[in-house]
Amino acid sequence: MKIAKLILFFVTMILFSLQAKAEITSKKALMEVFEGCIEEETEGVSVGAQFEYCACVTKQISIGMDLEEVMLLGLDMMAAKNEKEEERILISNQKVKKYVSKCAVRLYE
Repeated sequence: MKIAKLILFFVTMILFSLQAKAEITSKKALMEVFEGCIEEETEGVSVGAQFEYCACVTKQISIGMDLEEVMLLGLDMMAAKNEKEEERILISNQKVKKYVSKCAVRLYE
């Protein structure tokens, strides 16, 4: 869950200056998302599996969310009082929930 939260935070911070689009196409912004995900510590997950998961989440965000959605979610998370509340806000977003579950399944196949 920390990985997805970190990804959305990076997307929000990086994409403030980009125009809203139905698809996020900025290679630089998406690389920041991916790198933020990869830097997250994981236990019991191989490096290769983590790379696959991060690539999957980055791709899903790039094609499934627009800038406004990501910005609003990021702002809600920044207003949270603690990490547990941030996680609740993140997972309450149906798109994020779908992306995390879709990509996390690959870790256990």
